[in-house]
Amino acid sequence: MAEPSRQKIIEGYEQAAAELIPVYENLSPETVLAPVLDYLPETGADVLDVGAGPGTVAAWLASRGNHVTAIEPVSGFRTYGQKTYQHLNISWHEAYLPELINSGPWRRCFDIALAIGVLHHLTPQDQDRAIHMLSSCLKPYGRLILLLRHGPCPEDRPGFEIPVDKVLHSADCAGLQVEYTSHKASIQDGNRRAGVTWTWLVLSAPGVVS
Repeated sequence: MAEPSRQKIIEGYEQAAAELIPVYENLSPETVLAPVLDYLPETGADVLDVGAGPGTVAAWLASRGNHVTAIEPVSGFRTYGQKTYQHLNISWHEAYLPELINSGPWRRCFDIALAIGVLHHLTPQDQDRAIHMLSSCLKPYGRLILLLRHGPCPEDRPGFEIPVDKVLHSADCAGLQVEYTSHKASIQDGNRRAGVTWTWLVLSAPGVVS
């Protein structure tokens, strides 16, 4: 079976955007982020949200006084977020992992980088490249927060396995240290019934960058 292309995955989200937006918007950011709230900034931070969807989490972070750079390749999500949250300090960009750094002058720019439910859509090789790319976006002492999906995916939005040990190996090779890890059941009933689980990782960058 041929590997799903990035374009196929994006097209799947485009076709489902109208259905998915209210689902995402009805998920409380505090509930979604509950396992990692202690690692998120109260205010005044530069935050990178990769795969921001319609902007639910980005808006919550911006409402706390942070500047959020929201990366979203799906135009339906991006257009909704730009319109709905135009009053907040969010900069929207169309870009992709793992080539993210080539899409903006973001090297060492962020206190926090988030990739929530994103990396499973990348091939194993690109998962490794993405972690290195995201680590290069962090300021000294910055944090990379990942939420990894395990289990079946919709046919129109397929994914790959994402073993936690391989992600941790990539993070170590990128110079990141593990601050926190936890494995959780899905908070969505349908995903939970399908056997979907999630792993949270909080990874920290070193304080001195050579």
